[in-house]
Amino acid sequence: MALHPRPSQLVAYMNGDNLSFPAEILYKIVDAVAEKHNAYSILCAIAQVSHVMLPHARKHIYETIDLSIEETDTIARLSQSYAANPTLLAEIPKTLNIFSDFGRSTLLDSPLLGTIISHMQNLRTLSLTGCNVEGKPFIDVFAAPSMGSITSLEIRDVQLTFHEFSIFLSSPRLTYLRLAQLIIVEYESSPDGEDGIDFSSPICGLPQPRSALKRPVQDLRLDIITTSDAVVMDLIATSRYPIILQNSLVNVSFSSEYALGKHVYRFQRFLDCNAVKSAQRIHLGDPDMDFFTEQDSSEFPPLRFDTFEAVELRVGVCEDWNPVPEFQWWAKSLRVARFRSPLKELHLMITFNYTDRVNVNELPDVSMHDWRNLDGALCGRNLSLKYLTISIVNPKFWNAREKVAVERWFFTCLPKTYEKYFAEGSEKIATLDIVSEGKEA
Repeated sequence: MALHPRPSQLVAYMNGDNLSFPAEILYKIVDAVAEKHNAYSILCAIAQVSHVMLPHARKHIYETIDLSIEETDTIARLSQSYAANPTLLAEIPKTLNIFSDFGRSTLLDSPLLGTIISHMQNLRTLSLTGCNVEGKPFIDVFAAPSMGSITSLEIRDVQLTFHEFSIFLSSPRLTYLRLAQLIIVEYESSPDGEDGIDFSSPICGLPQPRSALKRPVQDLRLDIITTSDAVVMDLIATSRYPIILQNSLVNVSFSSEYALGKHVYRFQRFLDCNAVKSAQRIHLGDPDMDFFTEQDSSEFPPLRFDTFEAVELRVGVCEDWNPVPEFQWWAKSLRVARFRSPLKELHLMITFNYTDRVNVNELPDVSMHDWRNLDGALCGRNLSLKYLTISIVNPKFWNAREKVAVERWFFTCLPKTYEKYFAEGSEKIATLDIVSEGKEA
């Protein structure tokens, strides 16, 4: 047998349960097959020809169910599998991803979908992306006690009612929650949605939980893109019936694609609410977009985030080498940090948003106002950091010589920061990472 057999060779070798190799070796081979782009068909073939490998292959086939709502064949196959082996769906699936490829579909209206999902009683992760699930019957399945093992929930680009949204939050074991681009029907149409909602007010007529959910969420990611997203932020911050258990949050990732200066008070209210303020680390900025907001935030009032032990700030540098306005906003916010505040660890991620490769021989003048302003803020007497990490990320490629040039230039831009945190003899623990994500041409 070849060391790296073709799929056809592997299946033929396993036919008849040829056990020349120990089962552990065969399991590792099947694990490697599962990483291939065409793994499904190969794993199915292995499961058909080898009784020894059947359970291990099934685990890979059914542990994660990717269900495109345009592919009716998938639900038909799952139905056939359940008919042949009723315990299969109850025991193996851990992750269910329901998504749309933007085609037309009637699958979400099918009673069969809810029936199939109801048999997945060992689910841990649920993801819905790019779907209009308003009024769809399968949602009621997630209110059942058998779905109480779900620990991870992601809802992005989904339209639904508040009642349906609350059903997805039913699991009492929820520890990871990611929300973005929601269209919650009642919230999206609210005339006050743009200006802010106080759910604790007796005159608030928008729906909210009727009792405290107190989900033990440890990781929360909220990317505000729609009006509904902003209202959900207000809901978490002001509801009389808490959604998130106090003192459970560890990490909070938070961004707002669209923002005005008048919205900062809502952001502050969110950061200061009982559920969020107890988190150990706050990430301000969209990890996928490298900014907190697309809007000009240079004139925003400062955002107080010094109640957290660790803060990560994301900013970008444009092709003209001008820092984005968030440099000014974050500098302003760092300056208002209280003396001896809990904030001891800061991670600043600076991404070069370039379409072409950065020419390190044409680095700009270091005397730019925004750099000096940031330098002063990082070295303010009110800031008592123990750990400072600065990551400069280039989506293109830098060789070792270019990385050295960028490091030298960056420290010239921030001379006070260099002396306080990086110079020999400093009592601070500081790291500068120059990261190039691209490959050499």
